[in-house]
Amino acid sequence: MPFITQERRKAIADTWITESEFKPGDLCYVFYKDMVRQWKENPCWTTAHKIYQTVMTKRWSMAFVDRFTDNQLDAMTAYELAWQVFFQLYVMPYEEKKREENGDI
Repeated sequence: MPFITQERRKAIADTWITESEFKPGDLCYVFYKDMVRQWKENPCWTTAHKIYQTVMTKRWSMAFVDRFTDNQLDAMTAYELAWQVFFQLYVMPYEEKKREENGDI
């Protein structure tokens, strides 16, 4: 995520900061980085589907909680935003490529 400085990324990777010190942008970076890692291991629609299943599972698990903390809400929001950026930058270019290869609907 370009909005996270290289220094901040290193701090997160080297665990100089703890999860309790994460800012929403930090959380988005952590979630996004994992999504990109999964995609690069196997770039296909099934991978996008599995990643989004995780997003949906987390969303639904929070839907049935009467109260949640600001940290939980920040984490879920960051996860959703990470998915949206990931989808736009990785999945949609893949979809466009497949449209060119296989034809449109």
